[in-house]
Amino acid sequence: MKFFKCPCCSKLHFTTVNGITFENDFITLQDFTIKKKLKCEKCQNNLAILIHNKRSETKIIWEEYYKVYDDGFKKQQELQSKKEEILKIESENDKQKQLENVLKEIRNLQNEVNIKQSKLRIKARIISPEASLGMSERLSSS
Repeated sequence: MKFFKCPCCSKLHFTTVNGITFENDFITLQDFTIKKKLKCEKCQNNLAILIHNKRSETKIIWEEYYKVYDDGFKKQQELQSKKEEILKIESENDKQKQLENVLKEIRNLQNEVNIKQSKLRIKARIISPEASLGMSERLSSS
């Protein structure tokens, strides 16, 4: 039996983590194995319990919130590789224009991720206003 707090609403959950593992679709968490998926009874968000493959460190994430970050990370990697290609261009004028466009896309992507995560935090606060205190700190530390 293990217990943990929901990163969204801070409700205390008791659960058993058995030998079953789930497919890990998160790009940024490839060193982790998903051991348990469940739904928080209070805020109704899907949670995942992950265990690091080497350090046995346990991490609890709000799946929908983290998926926004993970999808943004994947797109940002693509833009970074595009930026690397642009830096190899010889012509300074072409290089500068294309580089400005890619950097603008990266900034827009980061803003988009922040806005989507903010909307999810607001949604969670509406559902469970009494539990919203300290939510940003819990989500950033998970």
